[in-house]
Amino acid sequence: MDIEKVILLSVIRHGEQADIEELSGLVEALGYRVVDSVVQRRRSFVPSTYAGKGKIEELKRLAEEKDASLIVAYHNLSPSQVRNIERITGLKVRDRTEIILEIFAERARTKEAKIQVELAKCYHQLSRLRGKGKELSRLGGGIGTRGPGETILETESRAIRQRVHFLKREIEKYSKRRSLFTERRKRSGLVTVAVAGYTNVGKSTLVRRLTGEEVFIKDIPFATLDTRTGRIFLKSINKKVLITDTVGFIKDIPHELIASFKATLQEVTNSNIVVVVYDITSSNLESESDAVENILKEIGASEKPRITVFNKIDLVEGDEETFRLIVAGRVKRCENPVFLSAKTGEGVGRFLKKIEKMIKNLSF
Repeated sequence: MDIEKVILLSVIRHGEQADIEELSGLVEALGYRVVDSVVQRRRSFVPSTYAGKGKIEELKRLAEEKDASLIVAYHNLSPSQVRNIERITGLKVRDRTEIILEIFAERARTKEAKIQVELAKCYHQLSRLRGKGKELSRLGGGIGTRGPGETILETESRAIRQRVHFLKREIEKYSKRRSLFTERRKRSGLVTVAVAGYTNVGKSTLVRRLTGEEVFIKDIPFATLDTRTGRIFLKSINKKVLITDTVGFIKDIPHELIASFKATLQEVTNSNIVVVVYDITSSNLESESDAVENILKEIGASEKPRITVFNKIDLVEGDEETFRLIVAGRVKRCENPVFLSAKTGEGVGRFLKKIEKMIKNLSF
């Protein structure tokens, strides 16, 4: 079976950054092959075609040369922009949000994760419907509609909203169950630690190293969508600690995903300590730090006591002083920093001592 070839398209406005390398990784995570990219710098998006028409024509010629069949845009596209780019190029067009939603759909394993992904897709469909205009404005009528005066747009929108209502009720059930577990933990005196951070930085590897729990680990974006909790016992302070792995963050995460995964992300908000993990080898620490802080703020967890972990030191030569120089000034908040390798175990002992010290100094 031939692998579908993709060309990436991005319009970078003044003062903005677009991570084409990350978009390429997301696209390739779905099994596609990125053969080239087209980037245009301009003050604003073109309302009809996203990029300038000259760039779209260039994109068409490039696609013919590279035998590409799909264009993936970095930003969200309106339905009219998709139609116009497809008309000019003769190629299929998708945007970054659709790619991320498809990755989430592939990675979802539990019933709760599948419901959350479906809810995110419904939110996305609703945003798309609002931009479809004339093609859905004709009258519907017929069986199942409220009357001959209802447009197809209204009919489809109503059906999706009904589904959203149902899915939100289902998620609420999981949320209530999670709240009960949280209350039980508090009453039993268990300390809870949530491991959060950018996608693909080694959070699951760290949780498995600490707890021995069999968590799914793979070097791909969003390998973990479901929260997994393991338990450790800290002998020196005679405390049981629950360590929870959470879904990874990403820059410009679609609002649909934040909204639908909010219940799962409450694990971070309800924890006693947040462990924020970074990949010390990343060339994008600054922007990843911004993304992590924005999401923690949005879910109400930015002021939680935290430990900042810089993972993958086995891939960097040098001592702790070297590691500190690598990350200096690149992470927005660097509280209680620890340098370790979740893969080899180096530095994990120092990390546990940080947790012990924090537990002793904080009242829960």
